[in-house]
Amino acid sequence: MSAKSDALETAVTDYIQARTALDMAPGARARTRADRAFARLAELAAPRIRYFTRRYGLSDVADDAAQVCAIALHRAAERYDPARARFTTYVNWQLRAELQALRLRLHGDQRTAGRRHVTATLPLDALQADGAEDWLIDPAAEAATEQRAADGLAMLAADRLVADWATRRRATMSRSARHTNARIEARVAAEQALVRHQLTATATSERLSESDRHIVRRAIADIARHAAPRKSH
Repeated sequence: MSAKSDALETAVTDYIQARTALDMAPGARARTRADRAFARLAELAAPRIRYFTRRYGLSDVADDAAQVCAIALHRAAERYDPARARFTTYVNWQLRAELQALRLRLHGDQRTAGRRHVTATLPLDALQADGAEDWLIDPAAEAATEQRAADGLAMLAADRLVADWATRRRATMSRSARHTNARIEARVAAEQALVRHQLTATATSERLSESDRHIVRRAIADIARHAAPRKSH
């Protein structure tokens, strides 16, 4: 289960990165990369699509089910927020919603034949059958939640430290008559964005210019100096 979940997580991350690159720089190569990333994601999702298709009794219209599931998968990948849930959990709900809607369109709710239609839901015991329970239960959820909470607190702390540094930087520049207020604000805003990115980035292949490296080194040294606990006398 963990391997399947991790593979899907990697695949959707690759697709999001490819889609973002395509949005920023459209082109045939970027489009091909995005299409291949989505094809890989669809390949990994195929077993659970077949499973849910059977559980909803739609094996006789497997082609239609595959089409609506492709829509659900694409929508899930477009809207996915890794800070809120694992992709396996999020995409399962999207697939179920589309298949449920298809079943209602084609067959109605078989449990209420002859009466008014009501929304059909897939019972929990059906999802737990045939090994599907491991798609609903994520043993890594607690650790992932704690990690994301820690990451969130770290980001908040970084934002505060950089904002405080920007305030000091602005005050220092204001004491010089060489720059107008508008130019000071523009420069501080640019430097603040640069420093925050370098302080919070977990991995980057970006190479900074010498002037940017100087700004970052100077800023981090200032932040460390002011963040250090003060000795009591």
